[in-house]
Amino acid sequence: MEKEDIVKALQNTNRSRLIEAVLGKRPVDLTIENIRLVNVITGEIYPASVDIADGMVVMVREGNTQTCPNALEHFDGEGRYLIPGFIDTHVHVESTMMIPENFARAVLPYGTTTVISDPHEIANVMGVEGILFMLENAKKAPLRHYMLASPCVPSVPGMEDSGSLFTEKEIGFLLDQPGVIGIAELMNYVDISHDDERMHRIIGEGIKRGVFLQGHAPRLSGSLLAAYRLAGPMSDHECRSAEEAIEKTRMGMHVNLKTSSLSNHLPEALNGVKQQRWNDNVSLCTDDVHAQVIYTEGHLNRVVGRAIAYGADPVEAIRFATYNAAREYGFEDLGAIAPGFAADMQLVDELDGRRPSCVWMEGKMISREGILIWEQEPSYIEYQSTVHLSYLKEAQDFLLKAPSGDMETLVIHSRCDGPFNKAYYEKLPIVNHCVDLSGNPDLAYVCVCNRHGKNQKTISVIRGFGVTSGAFAATVAHDCHNLVMIYRNPEDALLAVRQIEEMGGGMVYAENRRIAASLPLPVAGIMSSLTCDKLAPQVEAMEQVVKERCNGNWLLKHATICLAALPGTIITDKGVMDGNSRKFMDQFRTNI
Repeated sequence: MEKEDIVKALQNTNRSRLIEAVLGKRPVDLTIENIRLVNVITGEIYPASVDIADGMVVMVREGNTQTCPNALEHFDGEGRYLIPGFIDTHVHVESTMMIPENFARAVLPYGTTTVISDPHEIANVMGVEGILFMLENAKKAPLRHYMLASPCVPSVPGMEDSGSLFTEKEIGFLLDQPGVIGIAELMNYVDISHDDERMHRIIGEGIKRGVFLQGHAPRLSGSLLAAYRLAGPMSDHECRSAEEAIEKTRMGMHVNLKTSSLSNHLPEALNGVKQQRWNDNVSLCTDDVHAQVIYTEGHLNRVVGRAIAYGADPVEAIRFATYNAAREYGFEDLGAIAPGFAADMQLVDELDGRRPSCVWMEGKMISREGILIWEQEPSYIEYQSTVHLSYLKEAQDFLLKAPSGDMETLVIHSRCDGPFNKAYYEKLPIVNHCVDLSGNPDLAYVCVCNRHGKNQKTISVIRGFGVTSGAFAATVAHDCHNLVMIYRNPEDALLAVRQIEEMGGGMVYAENRRIAASLPLPVAGIMSSLTCDKLAPQVEAMEQVVKERCNGNWLLKHATICLAALPGTIITDKGVMDGNSRKFMDQFRTNI
């Protein structure tokens, strides 16, 4: 794949036909009249009408008195604002729990017309086969959906086991697939900053093809950040403070501000951005967002609206989500409304992130008043089993067995004084050679079980997570998506495992030896084939049960306690590790 092949969203455009249309030698397909154009190139807003032919803007006529006399169709904008379609610069579609075509159905009515997604969730479960499924399924919807080749599968080799292991061979193969435009978030920032040979070879596949290299470097600073940037990554979506956003943009990186279902550091990062004179390298993304959030609040428009609410200039916030986003990935014909740009547009009543009244893709109306005009029956998905837990046979498999002697137990503290977990050794009761939590309701067992064919698991103790009874289990657990459980009762844990197996993956809450709630996610154990309107109530019901039983904790709080690429204390199927030093920690130590 050559760089030239991916910088234009509209391929094989007949320029002669476009010139004929703008010169009046043939009709344009559509004129949108009586609008206030938001020009994200100049920052201006002015009355205009827009002529479209063959999916491309061919003319912007300034002033409401000018109109195209020979348009095949006229649309009255009724004085509303016309803005470009939004571009999400970093999203994991699997985190919505929807397959790509249903994700498209959900986000198009909110004005998202282009996404650049990282399918590393399904890659960790199904390998290359999973990414090819995502590519093929995405073609069934009109959303402009580009993907990146996921390099960190698993996120930290040696510290966790997933369903696949990617090398430069897999990355090279994926980069040569149509629709794959770069390498996805390079999460293993510690190794990359120290020029790890494996990551060096993977990054090299992208460099020799001249494609985009997406970064992920939380809290990386100074010489280590410079080393990371020199290795190749061009962006970061993990800024947690104003200082971090400033440092990364000063180093020439693209900063993707985000509001996700797992974290919201938009106010802090935006404060840094607002201090800078020029913000050409700032865009917006959603990263991980649940189906019910999209269904009730929106998609990238939600991030735009929050940025405006936090003090961003409305036109600049829209520019972040359109023109800047397109330039980040090198697209020359996306992200603005001007001659030569794809006619991906939305009509909005106000510049505040609200849902648009109309959405166009390449000049064809795709949504009106939140209702999709394009529609076809959702695809039938044949499921294959990706949940292999037969080695978990009895409740005793979920006891934390302790060695003899006067021992202290490692306890993970759930985000006690910051964004990441920490761990401390505590003196806990040991009864019948097992750690006993019965007298401490603030503690629970936490267990990560490999579900990809290896009979291995890790059991530890977590404080402050909120589970006070029963067992919560899920196969949605970033990034390897092994089975993660937080539980007080081993019998309930075993029941939850059996239910997870029966569903083919998903989430379960078991209590008092019965299933209190379940959310089936049979597509790779992380997605459903349901459309958003049907899936969102199921997710909401599951979240309500979790909140009631976990002291108000939100759904998917569990999902990052086993993400090995993060700083802090992490639990994987291979052990409890220090994410900073990348070393495993002993579960027990002699009392000192």
